[in-house]
Amino acid sequence: MEPSKPQTIMEWPEDIIDDSFYPKDIIPISEVLQKGTAVPFIILKNDPDFRRPVYEEHWHSTYWGGRWSYMPMRIHYALHRLFTTYDIGISSELDFKQNVGIEFPVFQNRTDLDLYIVVFQTTVTYVYTHGNQIVLSGKPSRDGVQVISIKTSALRPFDLNKKLLVQLATAQGHELDYSLIVYEPPDFWIKQIQPKDSEYNR
Repeated sequence: MEPSKPQTIMEWPEDIIDDSFYPKDIIPISEVLQKGTAVPFIILKNDPDFRRPVYEEHWHSTYWGGRWSYMPMRIHYALHRLFTTYDIGISSELDFKQNVGIEFPVFQNRTDLDLYIVVFQTTVTYVYTHGNQIVLSGKPSRDGVQVISIKTSALRPFDLNKKLLVQLATAQGHELDYSLIVYEPPDFWIKQIQPKDSEYNR
């Protein structure tokens, strides 16, 4: 539930790893909004009255062996309002949904992978992309949650060895939060299925 010894943790370990894969050639959000390519998105969940709970029952140490009870992890999630994931595994999907405390549908599209984005306390109006950047422009609010999905086929990252920088911002270009996630191609699921099909056909 807590670190093995008293200590100050300034960064979540995964964030430190992300730093080495931080994309280069990042431009100001205002330029992405002006020069970037608009990305179509689907709203999977929209609840403007949703209030983030201070604590959820399944975060207790007695639930699932304390899988989501580690206190630094809980604080890490509380510090953010933007979260990103793919539908590329049942276990990772379970952890993601339990950590953010939101349920939403996912689709294992074999030919056109979806990137799912959970946004708290902001109504998303536009999504733009430029290179490894994705900017969600929206209107901040006191409450509310949205879950949107975009197709990775709509993205054109400059460097596949670097992560995607997903930024939540106001219409004026002020960053509210950000998330880093590796780029996965549209045919992700086909590549997972083909090796198994080849084994079965031997």
